Amino acid sequence: MANIPCEVIRDLFPSYVDGLTSEKTNAEIEEHLKSCPACTKILKDLKGDAEEEIRPTERDVKEIDFLKKTRRMQRIAICSSLITVILFLLFIALRIFVVGVTFDGASFAVEKLTIQDGELHLRATSLDSAHVLSRVRFEEENGIVVIRPKAALVSFFHSAGKEYTYKLKDEKNLRQIWLGNKIIWEDGANISSLTAAVYATKHAYVGDASANQRTMNALNAYSRIGDYENQLETAKEPYGWIIRLKENLPSAGEEKDPYLIQMESDMEAMAYVLLGVVGNLDHVTFEYTVGGEKMEKTITAKDATEFLGQDVKDCGGSVRVLEALFQKTGF
Repeated sequence: MANIPCEVIRDLFPSYVDGLTSEKTNAEIEEHLKSCPACTKILKDLKGDAEEEIRPTERDVKEIDFLKKTRRMQRIAICSSLITVILFLLFIALRIFVVGVTFDGASFAVEKLTIQDGELHLRATSLDSAHVLSRVRFEEENGIVVIRPKAALVSFFHSAGKEYTYKLKDEKNLRQIWLGNKIIWEDGANISSLTAAVYATKHAYVGDASANQRTMNALNAYSRIGDYENQLETAKEPYGWIIRLKENLPSAGEEKDPYLIQMESDMEAMAYVLLGVVGNLDHVTFEYTVGGEKMEKTITAKDATEFLGQDVKDCGGSVRVLEALFQKTGF
């Protein structure tokens, strides 16, 4: 390719700049350039234009920087979100399995409650088998101690049956102990869950049907006496409450059926309690049938007072007295 015309060499420049020509062609082009300043200048200008075409503009650089910054911020945001989610899950796990969440007192059964040498000792069990008492906080003011319980899901972090101890500030003037919203001790007497639940439903007027029903629910009346209907005698004093059983109770002839004996005992105990926690209630009458024969049993506040050994209405003012009534009835 000696003495190749400049026009031919220049036609090869685009391919030469893009690296598309063969080694032999490259050698011929480079040999020609050694003795041809004109072609050398044209090639230099051509390379300059090519470099200018691929060199990013200032706008391109800004867009590239922006994209890089955006990607970097996206990566940071994703990492931050993942860390936040992980920390949130750890926080939830900590609350559920370690610290526990606040439960009301009705969620626990008190296994032990003693006061000895100025210290209160408590052991309580969650009524929900999936939870365990995880920690408690004691608050004492004006002779009343309130125990704030927390429960956590059962795990190796906590074991059931743990006993908690609190040093009383003023044992001499201690009047009541509460577990959450449930009273569990008053004036030296431990209070059962049943007594606390019924005491919470005490009310002044038997004409309040919804309040009456809350008391019956706390007494688990349906499971004790079966289905029933109420009739209130509130037109004039003395006020009464008729509880009419719908079930026809069995008869065993001359001897009472054991089921009937227990049923009548439960009716009597229930009447005592109702007379104690309903302020103006004077008498409770149970109407029921035994073997198709209609029966009636009426218990007055006077009867309940004689049974308790003190005014039955004191039950409405002291849960300790109501506890004594429950203990005496064996309800």
